[in-house]
Amino acid sequence: MSREASGELRRLAAGFAARITIEGRERRDFVLPTCKTEEAAEERKTALAKIAARVRRAGHVDKVPRLIETGAKARAGRPWETFVAAIDVLCSGTVEAIADVPTFADFAKDWTDGTLSQRFPDHVPKKDHDPDERFMRLYINPHVGSIPLNEFTFDDAELVMANVPDGKSPSTRRHIAQVVRRVLGLAVYPARHIKENPIPRGWLPKVKQSKAFTYLYPEEDQALLACADVSLVRRLFFGVLAREGMRRDELGALRWRDLDIKRGHVMLDENKTDDPRSWALDPAVARSLRAWKGRFHPDAEADDLVFSEPGGVALYTLHLADELRRDLHDAGVKRPALYERSEVRRPIRVHDLRATFVTVSLANGRTETWVADRTGHRSSVMINRYRRTWAELALGPLAPLDEAIPELRLPHGLPHDASPVGGEDASKLAEREGFEPSVPLRVHMISNHAPSTTRSSLPEACLHGQAGERELRGRS
Repeated sequence: MSREASGELRRLAAGFAARITIEGRERRDFVLPTCKTEEAAEERKTALAKIAARVRRAGHVDKVPRLIETGAKARAGRPWETFVAAIDVLCSGTVEAIADVPTFADFAKDWTDGTLSQRFPDHVPKKDHDPDERFMRLYINPHVGSIPLNEFTFDDAELVMANVPDGKSPSTRRHIAQVVRRVLGLAVYPARHIKENPIPRGWLPKVKQSKAFTYLYPEEDQALLACADVSLVRRLFFGVLAREGMRRDELGALRWRDLDIKRGHVMLDENKTDDPRSWALDPAVARSLRAWKGRFHPDAEADDLVFSEPGGVALYTLHLADELRRDLHDAGVKRPALYERSEVRRPIRVHDLRATFVTVSLANGRTETWVADRTGHRSSVMINRYRRTWAELALGPLAPLDEAIPELRLPHGLPHDASPVGGEDASKLAEREGFEPSVPLRVHMISNHAPSTTRSSLPEACLHGQAGERELRGRS
């Protein structure tokens, strides 16, 4: 007479696991996350071993691993009873299979890695899920990740929020709650794993008040961009962000194929709102990007990231707020409001550079439509959230980017005593890199540190060909 299946209980560092026979000599370990005592784990282990034997005898060997995994995670009470009833139905031969309902963590991963977007392209848009993945890993999965979707209750959602660490801002708490509710909403439709969302409307935490934000003054922006102690790629990134208004992740993902640097045109086909947009870059930004590619990435391919070190290492764009504040400090920018963290104010963030773009543009006569073409905002309500007191302070526009960053100034930061590259004179080199000086430039006579060397400070006559050159000679 064959011995009744009983499995083997294994003690883990943080709980128990049941070793169950799958078929023949094949055995696997299944963690028992809901069993808090050895007695409960022993009982569940024995029950799972018997269920595995029943399923094998019923001719469903291929289903054993998945079914035992589901049973191992089921909580005592109604969830376990529902599982056992489903096994009874399966083994009776009246149905062929049990609905395969994933756990909260597995289904959420399908959302964040793009699997759901591929399966349901009309209903699940592509997006950057880095923050969502971080919230899942830190605050959600440790508490409810192992729960099957059809067993997830409102109490589980409350458990997640009860375990959010003290000190997290209302906006962070709301974002965590939004992730939980969004995953369950997708489980209702289009995935159809559950019939209704267990989280009621109105559950999301309210952000009761917004904190005061800040922005960089023009002289602070210039000090940052001119600071040689700050990485050049970060300075260029910060400078473009404040002058073009893209989202941080959009700019960080920008590739050379997205730019027509000869004509100064950018195309963002994939973005947060799934609304492709394009526009003409600020002329100084276009000149800066041409210089950046010509001097530091001459061999860049179309699919290469724009913002990467000359060695090809991409700029890490997460947690850039800390880098921005350190860089400002290194550049000698000491204004206390930029670093203050209190009940009513937060320190400057990278996102505030985008807000700076909106503020400067509106204060200098740009329309909301012009701004929205670049930022991707769909309503004036969002744009008006970014308004600051720039106009009242009469701060004017930010400095042209190619003048603010010394390495990108005309003639592209070449050493004062350098010989022309490959015998090519400076004016032709500048023209080849995208600049169009109309008078010969003698590199050794021009200082990169003198304001008179910038394009905007050249005498107006210098912009009008040979006639301008004759006029200059006449003045001398």
